[in-house]
Amino acid sequence: MSLVDLELNNIFSSITDLAEPSFKEYETTNYIDNYLKKIGFSDYKRYDTGIYGTINLGKKETVAIRADIDALPYDLTRNIYKHLCGHNLHLSALLSTLVLISRNVIKPKVNLRYIFQPAEEIISGANFMIKNGCMKGVKKIYALHVDPEVEFGTIGLKDGPIMAGSKHFKITFNGKGTHAAYPHKGSDLIVASSIFITNVQTIVSRKINPIKSAVISFGKIEGGTAANILPPNLTILGTFRFLDNETRDVIEKSLKLYLKSISKQFDIIANIEISEGTYPVINDANLVKKLKEICKRENINYSTEIPTSMGGEDFCFYSKYAPSLFMRLGIKTKDTFPLHNPNFFIPEGTLENGVRLWKGVLENE
Repeated sequence: MSLVDLELNNIFSSITDLAEPSFKEYETTNYIDNYLKKIGFSDYKRYDTGIYGTINLGKKETVAIRADIDALPYDLTRNIYKHLCGHNLHLSALLSTLVLISRNVIKPKVNLRYIFQPAEEIISGANFMIKNGCMKGVKKIYALHVDPEVEFGTIGLKDGPIMAGSKHFKITFNGKGTHAAYPHKGSDLIVASSIFITNVQTIVSRKINPIKSAVISFGKIEGGTAANILPPNLTILGTFRFLDNETRDVIEKSLKLYLKSISKQFDIIANIEISEGTYPVINDANLVKKLKEICKRENINYSTEIPTSMGGEDFCFYSKYAPSLFMRLGIKTKDTFPLHNPNFFIPEGTLENGVRLWKGVLENE
């Protein structure tokens, strides 16, 4: 028997249409707020963006489920936003679960802390919610994320690191601008930055243990105004990913060392700013074992043969306060597009799979 009916499908459709940027999820938060009131829930805290609350059933433990609620820019003007990372599904699955609890269709064996978190895409929302008390009294926390690399309807479970730690960096080069015909009279920041970017590729291949995973990528270079002018300043934006602190430290140290070297070579001033970023998302082994048992009991397909993602997730911050489990909800079909692709969509039936998973978790705790 299907758990998802017309009302719950309408929730998903409405949330999909309300796609908003990080920390500007005003209409989305209003929608959640109004729906919680509609189903008779009042024990929650609402912020400009984001809501968390508790269903206190008088049980011994309180378990949290987190759903992110922000969307991504769809066009270069950043005027249009769409749910290109599946947060509409995450939100709808949790809100639908609350609706089914209010109908007494889902009967939790624990108290539930529900967290509708803003600003995951800019890795700021988790700390915002934690700072405002969302983890107080929580004994364990769960989240799911749709995954177009996992077969439709399958739950991806992985012990240990499932998502990488992520840090962004900004590098500025400053020198002496000059005519392109007379490079010896100034500083060629274009060449300097090109050599730096090329040299950095050796950090992963020659500084990191080959059996460990790491990624360093550059996403933006900005400098110059004309073909015949060597610019006086240039900016580079990039990111690196890691699965342990040792790898993180090697990358940070090497970036600074390589930058110092290029500064001396070209007699320029170069600086780097590295963001605080995220930690790797590390799943609790006991929770993974428990979910395997739940999936078997509830006849839910699952797989442990899933790769660790080098994407970052601010869900990592919750694990500092309670054991955590981050699950992959498979949406792979022959027509599936990657996350963040402008053509990305959620296949029909995914909401049912998400709600059924949360039902299994809450009724078997």
